[in-house]
Amino acid sequence: MATPLVRVLGVGVVGVALLTVYCALTTPTVLCLTVLVVLWAVYRWERRRAAGTVPLNDKHVLITGCDTGFGCGLAKRLHELGCHVIATVLRPDGQGARDLRDVSSSRMTVQPLDVSSDKSVEECLRVVKNICSNTGLWGLVNNAGVQSVGDLELTTMSQYLRVANVNLFGMVRTTRAFLPLIRQAKGRIVNVSSVKGRVSTPRSAAYNISKYGVETFSDIVRLEMHQFGVKVIIIEPGQFGGIKDIENLKRLEKDFQDMWTEASDVVKEMYGQQHLQKLLQAVEADRGNGYPTMTPVITAMTTALTSGDPDLRYLIDGSNKLFDKFCVLIRLKSYISDRLLDQLTLSLFPYSIEK
Repeated sequence: MATPLVRVLGVGVVGVALLTVYCALTTPTVLCLTVLVVLWAVYRWERRRAAGTVPLNDKHVLITGCDTGFGCGLAKRLHELGCHVIATVLRPDGQGARDLRDVSSSRMTVQPLDVSSDKSVEECLRVVKNICSNTGLWGLVNNAGVQSVGDLELTTMSQYLRVANVNLFGMVRTTRAFLPLIRQAKGRIVNVSSVKGRVSTPRSAAYNISKYGVETFSDIVRLEMHQFGVKVIIIEPGQFGGIKDIENLKRLEKDFQDMWTEASDVVKEMYGQQHLQKLLQAVEADRGNGYPTMTPVITAMTTALTSGDPDLRYLIDGSNKLFDKFCVLIRLKSYISDRLLDQLTLSLFPYSIEK
């Protein structure tokens, strides 16, 4: 518990900090900062305009995870732009694969791919080499991923490993496999991360760990491939729907059942089975809080593939509320202390164990 002296000193630190900012904000300072911001905005706009855009009508782009969501939407968008799309799916007989095949175009190839399987990645690589061995692969969009919800102590080790094997190591597999073709075309690698790749919140340890790995893996690939003209871009969607479809909800229910079955007696006593039931209800209630369309994310992905001067990261606000809480935390993270960030995070995402 903080002593009166600690509380007084804390107020003093905040007060002096605010006073320092107030004293620094003289008219010349504000004017210079305003001019600097305007000049930077004009510079970025002119630089992008001068760089132009890359036409896709002679390019090949491979996208993982096209069964639903961002992957399926991006495949259709790129096809409309004249791109040769290799849309990979986990379920070749699923609705997403059927929808993409219905495009009935020589520029749309639907290919089975399980990014968690070395054999499946090798087979996909063989097919892709036959398609674009002469031109190389302009774009690899690592979009495949699985969602996960659960307290760190309740989440089973098999669930941690499953999520990482798809979200992180699946990306490592595909990047390593297709990198020679990307290098040949001096192309792009677009890695779909998440706001949770840069900000931590309760009840999502398995997912957050995998996305934090995506961030640093992407940075390393960008540094190592810079000399070859390969660009690496990270997409960080905010709140865009969460766990919406029935299939994922059923899988989540199964995950919670496995959590309870494998939990030790001590953990069961600590949390109580009602804790998981409340968490499932919270996930179901959160289904409608995401941004109503996927368009902003698909647009950012398309820009990453077509801009002559793409950003290194695209943070995309979602949510159907006034603001995206995750994106707010990311933007504040570099300017406030870890302790203050923890307090703000817990105020936005309350966490408690109620038996």
